[in-house]
Amino acid sequence: MKKTNWKYMVDVLMFLAMIGIILIGLLLAFVLKEGPAIKESDKFFLGLHRHQWTHIHLYLSLAFTAALVFHLILEWSWIKGKSQKLFKAAWRPALGLIVTGAVLLPFAFWAFLPKNAPEYYEFGFGRGQVRGQAALVERDRRLPAPIEAPGGPAEPSVKIRERHTEEKTTSEQEHETKLVSGRLETDQSEFVVTGRMTLRQVEAKTGIPAGRILAQMGLPGHLSRAEALGRLRRRYGFTLVEFRTAVEALMEKK
Repeated sequence: MKKTNWKYMVDVLMFLAMIGIILIGLLLAFVLKEGPAIKESDKFFLGLHRHQWTHIHLYLSLAFTAALVFHLILEWSWIKGKSQKLFKAAWRPALGLIVTGAVLLPFAFWAFLPKNAPEYYEFGFGRGQVRGQAALVERDRRLPAPIEAPGGPAEPSVKIRERHTEEKTTSEQEHETKLVSGRLETDQSEFVVTGRMTLRQVEAKTGIPAGRILAQMGLPGHLSRAEALGRLRRRYGFTLVEFRTAVEALMEKK
């Protein structure tokens, strides 16, 4: 195959990959939402989840990089000649500075952006936790157990319908009832949701069909009942606080 044909094919591949990168970038930035406070249905576009579009964006970026390297190899004679004409004897250092600048460009943005910005601590996982707590405070002033921030334990535990002890009188502590295993009991037992639990275990402990829980969460009803909540949480972007809230709402309807 002629060199000109190779150049044409590489340039077409670069163009297609770049258009795909731009379109998916705009899709991720302005159409698909993220974070556990967002409904799961808002994270899909044309049947693909936000994370799937992110993977496609990555693959297109790798394809563009490979095509770019091939393009530079094919055009090396022209690049070398043009550099010698522009920079004379210093053409090699000039090309070196251009390559170094391209590599360091992302770090230029890093240098000017604020580090450890407080608003990003509540972005995604944290924001969902805060909103979930606010909703529980308004309803009977029930607060969930604190959840470790990213980087802490992989599967935090969440206690259902826990109230601060300082808000309880002695009489309330003696007569308080708690939702345990889907029924009211008067002891101090607690139903705990952990990432290691499966939908089948939650169904057995609460007496609520897993299909109703999935529908309450807005998740597909065909999910395996034997899969751990931790895996489902990472795959579909919800938090254990949201799962607890959904189960609690269904318990109250029983």
